[in-house]
Amino acid sequence: MQRLSGRERRFQQWLNHQISVAVIQQAKNAKAIVAIENLTGIRERTNTQPRSKVERRRSNSWSFYQLRCFLEYKGIKEGVEVIAVPPAYTSQTCHQCLHIGLRSDKRFKCGNCKWHGDADLNGAKMISLLGQSVSLPGGSGYLCCNLSTDSSGLLQSPAL
Repeated sequence: MQRLSGRERRFQQWLNHQISVAVIQQAKNAKAIVAIENLTGIRERTNTQPRSKVERRRSNSWSFYQLRCFLEYKGIKEGVEVIAVPPAYTSQTCHQCLHIGLRSDKRFKCGNCKWHGDADLNGAKMISLLGQSVSLPGGSGYLCCNLSTDSSGLLQSPAL
């Protein structure tokens, strides 16, 4: 038992280090920023849902905060900006038209623009858009949707 003590923690720390080095190096080479989701309190939110013991163990054993800290300090060292974006609606908002869509398991479907695909890919693209809008001075034109007006000049609600 003493020999195995801390083995998982050391492995997780080593893996987080390897991931953060690769991400920061890739961002530095591309002259890009790194946008990550602020996962503070994720365990409290997800543990209220009924899940199997294996799923709970898998999600509760990962050290999100440690990875974020590694990314932040390595980003400062290499001159790469790291932004933590709020997680609210990132996986439920369509990255094409910025309307709330339907997420069902691993699939996402937008009722407005009819885009459909992998929900995690859509969430990652939304985090990227949020990161871009935060990093540009004065914001960006990315996070705005077109509003339609009818012949009387009144706003129309988007068709879902």
